[in-house]
Amino acid sequence: MRMPITPDNPYGHDRHGYAWQQVPSASRAHLDFGCGRGGFLDALSGKRVERRIGADVSRKIIEKARQKYPELEFVHLSKGGVLPFDDKVFSSVSLLDVIEHIAEQEDVLKECKRVMADDGILIVTVPGKHFFSFLDMGNFKFYFPRLHRWYFCRRHSRSEYEYRYVSNPDGLVGDVSIEKGIHEHFTQRKLKALLEKAGFQVMEFDGTGYFSRPLGLLVRLFGRVAPAQTWLRNVMQADARRFASMNLFCTARPWKGHL
Repeated sequence: MRMPITPDNPYGHDRHGYAWQQVPSASRAHLDFGCGRGGFLDALSGKRVERRIGADVSRKIIEKARQKYPELEFVHLSKGGVLPFDDKVFSSVSLLDVIEHIAEQEDVLKECKRVMADDGILIVTVPGKHFFSFLDMGNFKFYFPRLHRWYFCRRHSRSEYEYRYVSNPDGLVGDVSIEKGIHEHFTQRKLKALLEKAGFQVMEFDGTGYFSRPLGLLVRLFGRVAPAQTWLRNVMQADARRFASMNLFCTARPWKGHL
C-alpha cells in the first residue's frame, strides 16, 4: 500500500485504513454502502463526520448494527440498491468490498453519484485480479457447492445453511447477490471503466498485498500455534505494506461533464 498511514488512523494497511484516510474530516455526511455491522462508521467519529449512515441489503446485519451502535443511522435496502435519500446529501460515500458481490453494479454506482455532493468523494475497494485470485475462498461455495454444504453444515447447521445459501430472504447466496453467482475480481482498467460508465472520474488507485491469500491458508492451518501465529502476522503486515495487488483501492469524484 503506497499511502502512508497517519498516527490517528485506527486501522492498518488495509481497505479500512485506506478509506478512513480518504474520508474528509469535519464533513457533513458519509454513507457506507454495504456497511456490515457498522464498525467503519463508528471509527469515523475520529474524523468528526457530522452524520454517519450505513446501508445494507441484509436484514440481520442491519439489526445487529443498530443494536451495537444505536447512535448511528442504519438503513435496510431493498433489492436493487435504490437509496432513500435526496440528491447531493453526502460529502463522501464508501463501498468497501461491495461491488464484487452485486449484479447491478452500474445502477448502484449511479445511485451513489446521485446522493453525493458535486465535490464529493467516492471510495471503492474490490478484490484485485492477480496470480493468487484462484485461492479466493469467497468462491468456494460456487466452485464446490456440495463440499461447501457439507463443510458448512458440520460447522453450523443445516437450517443455517438453508437460510444463508438456499432461501435467503434478501436475495443473497451467502453474501453474494443470487444473480451474480461469483465473487468477482477486478483489474484497474476494469474498475476504471465501470466507474467512468457510472459518471465518476478516477483520482487515484492504491491497493494492498500480494501473498495474502496463500498466507491466509497458512493461518487457517497453523494459526493456533503461537510461534507460527506471530510469524504469519508479521509476514502478512509486511506483505500489505509492500505490495498492492490482492486488494484494489480507488478514489473517484463525480464527473461534472458526464450526463
